[in-house]
Amino acid sequence: MVFIRYQHVERLDADDTEGLTEGICHIFPKMDGANTCAYSEDGELRTMSRNRETFPPDEFPVFAMNHPGIPRIVRDLPGIRLYGEWMKPHTVRTYLPEVWGRWFVFDVCTEDPDAVFRYIDSEGVERTIECAGRTYLSYEEYEPLLRAYGIEYIPPLAVTENPEMDFLRNLADVENRWMMGDGCGEGIVVKRYGFVNRYGRTVWAKLIGKDFSDRKLLGRRERHMEKGETCVEYEIVRRYVDPNLVAKEFSKIEDENGRVNPGQLLGTVWHCLVTECMWDAIKRHRNPKVDFGVMRKECDLMVKSIVPHVFGLRES
Repeated sequence: MVFIRYQHVERLDADDTEGLTEGICHIFPKMDGANTCAYSEDGELRTMSRNRETFPPDEFPVFAMNHPGIPRIVRDLPGIRLYGEWMKPHTVRTYLPEVWGRWFVFDVCTEDPDAVFRYIDSEGVERTIECAGRTYLSYEEYEPLLRAYGIEYIPPLAVTENPEMDFLRNLADVENRWMMGDGCGEGIVVKRYGFVNRYGRTVWAKLIGKDFSDRKLLGRRERHMEKGETCVEYEIVRRYVDPNLVAKEFSKIEDENGRVNPGQLLGTVWHCLVTECMWDAIKRHRNPKVDFGVMRKECDLMVKSIVPHVFGLRES
């Protein structure tokens, strides 16, 4: 078995997700934890984060090794891969207290698309899953499987046909309260099992909730302001990184459809700030001491607040 990175979940309005909502869709809460995976290699449990294989004493590998069901399921069903959210505090801090330190599976995949899995469910009934050329198992297939092994999972908020955008926004902004103590979660993920986009890839889509967008963009800055603090890096960014500058850099790199790569836009605006604006900033602030790491973060935040749709965030 090899390291297989989990797919990038695209924005709902992205070109890659065109046609996704034209059918029966499962809509899940998007949890704000750490993307992790459990699988097997040579019959032994392995774990990974989004970018690398992980080992004890990291928290998730220790958790997985000591879980009564995770080592058994990867041993009993060779080739199965469980992708889940390891719940540690990030941006969303208003989950129920009992959420932290738990793992919730959000996708079950197989390395062999022709695999056949057999297991005994929680009622003692033998079940069979035939992948039949598929890599992703459907929720209806993996829910009883995970329950049989005592593994927690994220349930759908809704299963519906041809969901409209207003319906999805309401789920993301109002109804997304699974495991929440207060407010709504990060957003939602839309899946249509069996969907393949025009580029031949299975993709899912995300819609970030309005509350999460606001927290992501403004949370750190608002904490500074509440303490009466400011910083020269923020003052420089606020003066020079305005809608006109972002629009100018956007126009330089947009494609024929009027879209840009989000990371490229952040990079070009940062380059412009450093190469075209810093001399004036140095004079204006009288040779200030500048932490360029802090200023880069402030620059990125400002760009995201000016064109949030480019980054899958919501308008204020």
